[in-house]
Amino acid sequence: HGSPLTNFAGIISQGLRIAPPEAPVTGYMFGKGVYFADMSSKSANYCHPSRSKDTGLLLLSEVALGKCNELIHADYNANKLPAGLSSVKALGTVVPNVKNEVKLDGDVIIPMGPGEPTTAPNAKNSTLNYNEYIVYDTKQVRMRYLIKL
Repeated sequence: HGSPLTNFAGIISQGLRIAPPEAPVTGYMFGKGVYFADMSSKSANYCHPSRSKDTGLLLLSEVALGKCNELIHADYNANKLPAGLSSVKALGTVVPNVKNEVKLDGDVIIPMGPGEPTTAPNAKNSTLNYNEYIVYDTKQVRMRYLIKL
């Protein structure tokens, strides 16, 4: 998860939060939720380093996705999940090579680069470059590591 440096005091002390209903919807391509990516370069784009501050932070988290609603185009109401689904996977055209992924105890999978063109047939028409994973319940997230860039 990437976020500007100024947000991390709140993230560390209160955890990741979902924007309240009254907050403007701009920038939430798949509704208000907590967004993650399987390519660090995607998340790094949200760190907003500047010329005066070249430091950024990334949050590596375990995310319980459950069954995903797979989408290839923006859907600002994606947070209204169909019955039986727990998250959204927005399919990108570039994905981590599965041969490089690391599996930990249980069902934890750590995707590893480099990126390569997707082989998922429906993702080839996606408007996204990289996969995005969105959960709408912060209980599905376990923050694990804070990485300084």
